[in-house]
Amino acid sequence: MAITANLTDSCAAISGGIRRIAFISKSDVAEGAITLHTGGEVGSITLATGKEFFEYDAEQDTIEWRENGEMVNGSLKYTEEIELYIRGNNPVNRNAIVELVEDLCGVLAIAQDSNGTIFLIGWSEDLDLDRPLKMASYASGSGKELTDLAG
Repeated sequence: MAITANLTDSCAAISGGIRRIAFISKSDVAEGAITLHTGGEVGSITLATGKEFFEYDAEQDTIEWRENGEMVNGSLKYTEEIELYIRGNNPVNRNAIVELVEDLCGVLAIAQDSNGTIFLIGWSEDLDLDRPLKMASYASGSGKELTDLAG
């Protein structure tokens, strides 16, 4: 890919953090069912009948998305990471997390940042659904003191 445009700095406020995040199983999205607008933004996603994205309502200011790119043996490699904290140790929260862990085919995520920008994570134009998100690890705990986070 060649460089094709200038990049200028913006004086607008740019805030960190993810406001909302939702997940869907890769198997619920048809191969080739994601279309792009001319500018590269996702135009549409066709889901299997009756399927939908499920929003995970995490604790405020605890959702973060990171994308790390590197050149390895002449090939570009991107690693996507999503970190979030779900408050409370209860069966509903545990089961929602286990669904992500046990989805061995992978998932896609839609995240909206604090500036209103929406990202599709776990899909790329070149690889389509071949490299979805997969759970690398999760941890849960009770905390030690009364004021510690539990989740």
